[in-house]
Amino acid sequence: MPYVKKPKVLTPEEMIKELAKGLQTQAVTPNMHAYQPHRKQNLFHRSNKKVRLYIGGNRSGKTVGGVIEDLWWATGRHPYLNVPTPCHGRVVSVDFVNGVEKIIFPIFKRWLIPSDLRGGTWDAAYDKVERVLHFANESFIEFMSYDQDLDKFAGTSRHFIHFDEEPPKHIYIENLLRTTDVGGRLWLTMTPLDGMTWVYEDLYEVASETDHETIDVVEVNIHENPYLPPEEVATVLGFLDDDERKAREQGKFVQLGGLVYKQFSEDNNVFVSDYADPWLPPTDGSWDVFCSLDHGFNNPTAWLWHAVNEEGDCITFWEHYASEMTVDQHAAKVLEVNKRFKLNPSIYVGDPSIRNRDPLTGTSIHEEYIKHGVPIVLGNNDVNAGIIRVAKYIRTKGSNGRAKWTVGSCCVNLIKELKRYRWAVYSNKTLQYQNNPQEKPHKKDDHACDSLRYFIMMRPDIVAEGFDKPAPITDPGIIDAARNLPRNNEGDIVVQTRPKDNWTYDYAGLD
Repeated sequence: MPYVKKPKVLTPEEMIKELAKGLQTQAVTPNMHAYQPHRKQNLFHRSNKKVRLYIGGNRSGKTVGGVIEDLWWATGRHPYLNVPTPCHGRVVSVDFVNGVEKIIFPIFKRWLIPSDLRGGTWDAAYDKVERVLHFANESFIEFMSYDQDLDKFAGTSRHFIHFDEEPPKHIYIENLLRTTDVGGRLWLTMTPLDGMTWVYEDLYEVASETDHETIDVVEVNIHENPYLPPEEVATVLGFLDDDERKAREQGKFVQLGGLVYKQFSEDNNVFVSDYADPWLPPTDGSWDVFCSLDHGFNNPTAWLWHAVNEEGDCITFWEHYASEMTVDQHAAKVLEVNKRFKLNPSIYVGDPSIRNRDPLTGTSIHEEYIKHGVPIVLGNNDVNAGIIRVAKYIRTKGSNGRAKWTVGSCCVNLIKELKRYRWAVYSNKTLQYQNNPQEKPHKKDDHACDSLRYFIMMRPDIVAEGFDKPAPITDPGIIDAARNLPRNNEGDIVVQTRPKDNWTYDYAGLD
């Protein structure tokens, strides 16, 4: 007969000591039984939508809320939802060492109840080779990271998947497919430090605009965590710049690098114009009509229609925005819009790169448009000068009391791009901190913005508000010297001096 160790029989005094020890441990390191969610965590836990986006500033309790949700599903003791038992879950973070082991594991170990684990301890329940945590009820949670190959996420069903911090889109999609046959759920707990990425466009914006059937968004800022000392929070936030503070304090999506057109606003620059019944320029001859083009095929082609009155106020009132269409199809669309709205544009202006000839066909986009009845003049593609001029038209007051440039609300793609058009940033945080901000815009989703820029560069420049026009130069010595200076092809006076230092002086305003 095998030897069986008899359990130790405790005296009443020993039992009281063990109970006191357990209470002390629970007070110092509370488990799930002591979890008291704050208001936003409670909203997150109660949602039963397919995808939950729990966005928060740093230290707002989002990761803790996500881990508690993991444990409630794994143990089958969810207080608000009916969950399957046993339950097969997955937690995915940025990388295994810094994301899972240093952040996720300590939170799991703090809040789980050891008796819920297989074998009663973390060491007995956690398989280090497979990276799987096993529970006494035969549930399990596997831990993965975004730096793993895509095929590692395939092939198996999961009842829930928890992404801690924003996942790459291809990894999100592959994991989403793992929940299909079991009706599983996904939740993302994240601080949006990477700006307006695919999560903003595909999840946040979609769910925020309507009461979406399958996507829920819960936003929490650092001040809504009642367990953080306010004075410490204020001190730490004081070291951050505006954009980083919005992300880390409020969990707000921001455009990294900063918005190019910061003064663009729907209140000042957008007027209501229904797509079915848009605003159109009067036909009494008081408004001129212009069209502008930024051409693409795989990327969208952006045609914009603009109207300009006698005071120089500009209104963009219609757009054609489409990809994978040929030049003849775009040209037909432009002529169709002109016929439909009885428009006779004075000028069509476009990206000067359309004049480049295709080496296979020997023709250019420019020539193809002309052949199909749309004669385009080549625009000015000085990007920085164009951005400055557009910004002036956006912020300067026009004759009607609104901005010098406004746009109808039916031009949804132009408005969407303007709200996100941002300066480029360096590829990693180290370079960002070591260098000055970049002076060029980020080359993505800028097609309608470029089309607008080609049009605005045809318009007169605007003197910045609050500044007088520069006084003419009257000094005879300066004028005589300027007359003898060489000029460029445009007639501007340009002098190259001290060539070894490559200094250039532009005297274009002297005469």
